[in-house]
Amino acid sequence: MSSWYPELAGRGYGYGPAFRGLRRVWRGSGEVFAEVALPEGVQAGGFAVHPALLDAVLQATDVSADPAGGPEGADAGAVRLPFAFGGVSVFAAGASLVRVRITPVADVAGDAVALEIADASGAPVASVESYVCRAMSAQA
Repeated sequence: MSSWYPELAGRGYGYGPAFRGLRRVWRGSGEVFAEVALPEGVQAGGFAVHPALLDAVLQATDVSADPAGGPEGADAGAVRLPFAFGGVSVFAAGASLVRVRITPVADVAGDAVALEIADASGAPVASVESYVCRAMSAQA
């Protein structure tokens, strides 16, 4: 993942140090898994799910959207931005390291994914029944 953030910067994404938490991504049969951690010095307290941790979880959906492992729409100069969330549940607060399971969800456009987020011990942190991104030009 060391080349992930420089690659994203070249495609129009601007992630500061606090938002560079994607550590590992791997694929299973029809699923993508990721490990995400808050960067050193960023405290998890004060949030149900820290915004930087959640953002890094959502970054992993770019990997799941492209079989080659990079951000969808990269060739077209597009960036993917959050568009819609459905069925969000939070079960625990204060996690600084999580693992996420990303699975496709059948929807009209065919681009929704479900997220299951667990802490390092495997206890549920949050789930999202449906998460959808939309591509926009980097200029927009």
